[in-house]
Amino acid sequence: MSWVGMFPGQGSQEPGMGMELLEKYPELLIDIFDDSLGWSLKDVINNGDAETIKKTNIAQPYIFAISYCYGLEAINKYGQASALLGHSLGEYTALAISGYFSFEDALKVISVRGEAMQKSVENSNTGMAAVLTTDLDATLNEIAVLNSQDIEVWISNYNDASQIVISSSIDNLEYLKSNAKALAARRVIPLEVAGAFHTETVSPAKPALAEALEKVQIQEGTIPVYMNVDANLATTETLKERLVDQIDSSVMFYDQILKIDTEIKPGEWVHIGPGNVTAGMVKKSISSKEIRVINSLESLSK
Repeated sequence: MSWVGMFPGQGSQEPGMGMELLEKYPELLIDIFDDSLGWSLKDVINNGDAETIKKTNIAQPYIFAISYCYGLEAINKYGQASALLGHSLGEYTALAISGYFSFEDALKVISVRGEAMQKSVENSNTGMAAVLTTDLDATLNEIAVLNSQDIEVWISNYNDASQIVISSSIDNLEYLKSNAKALAARRVIPLEVAGAFHTETVSPAKPALAEALEKVQIQEGTIPVYMNVDANLATTETLKERLVDQIDSSVMFYDQILKIDTEIKPGEWVHIGPGNVTAGMVKKSISSKEIRVINSLESLSK
């Protein structure tokens, strides 16, 4: 089967996710995790509430580790994927599964990334919102008009044919929530995040991430990975630079989907990890495709 694996980013977490994996992957989720980060994922899985796992420094390593294990399960079940991609944080899962860097190194880098991103948005009074539209070009034009009027609205994610994620001040987002027509949109839905990620607000996080990546050994991956910043394939020569740039660049997930569909022509698209968000993005962009969701061991047998 020709298939593409997709890994979710922050926001897909829920309390107790991955509990079934603790017994199957104790070395990764208990031993290596505890040694690498100095805190217990097992405790978070068993006791962490929604507020605890929403914190960036907890959510990012947690989502990565769980998604990675489900990724191993998916490859064991279906064989080698034709390509991989991830949404923001999920890009690290795709790269680790491909073998560009180890599970342990990815954890350490993600921990630094999460801490630095959290610090950069503290007291920024910014946030993010999903914009649902039936005319993407019209919505993008309205955002350009707002920016020309010195009203800062950034596009953090191009998710699919009918959804982008914007970032701005909390006041701007509250106004747009009640006035979606100002963006030629159906709805504007504020997201439960700490601040304006994938914008210049988090640019101060880049030096810390670059330093952490310099300590990581990059090897050639075994599965092609399409990257967020430009929808092009990962290479060992440019990988670190593009991961640093990803911090304050738009996530071009929609472009990635379209490019993979053209170049790979996969028979199936597989969301791997908590939730099902990337599956929805593919369905809205290329609805004729077969889509599968792997977010539990039970789902592997369906």
